[in-house]
Amino acid sequence: MVRQKNRWLLVQFDFESDIMASCSPGETEAIVSKSSRKRKLVSESPAAQSIQQITSTDIYRSLQDTITQNFGLVGASTTELQVRLYDPKVRLAIIKTTRDKYPSVRSSLTVMTQIKQGGDVLKVVATTIAVSGSARTARNAAWQEIQKRFFAKQRSDDFGKAKGEPWSKRSRISMEKDLKALEDRMDKIDSGC
Repeated sequence: MVRQKNRWLLVQFDFESDIMASCSPGETEAIVSKSSRKRKLVSESPAAQSIQQITSTDIYRSLQDTITQNFGLVGASTTELQVRLYDPKVRLAIIKTTRDKYPSVRSSLTVMTQIKQGGDVLKVVATTIAVSGSARTARNAAWQEIQKRFFAKQRSDDFGKAKGEPWSKRSRISMEKDLKALEDRMDKIDSGC
């Protein structure tokens, strides 16, 4: 029996609301009510709420649709695609596919522009961050990406602060708790390989 060789793709998802927020930081979304003509400030838009509700199944279905559109039914059936992990907080996914078909999956990720979640259609940009040969190296690549994002965020938050302790006690505890929860989810990747 021949061993099946796989590739693991680490993919970052940037949604339209994230991209628009990064283009104009500091601005608050305002909705003008037609009846009262008063401005009501919205802290979290409905699109942001539905982004948090996206699951790995939604990503799988949208990616299968994109592969079917680009490579046909035969291309979609031979990819043996699995979305092993999707974390909505950091918006990273780990996708498993066969070694022979990973270029078609990667190119389909590039042209995927929307994720269908229930009745909603969310615009998305998917970027492949790393391609790995095993679940362990994919998990390590995800850890490096998460740590890089955290330290970049900390540097930007601490930019205006005085010198001293780089992280507050509260942010360190929060980071350790979040990383522990993510580590527990990522341990599930190795099981079932």
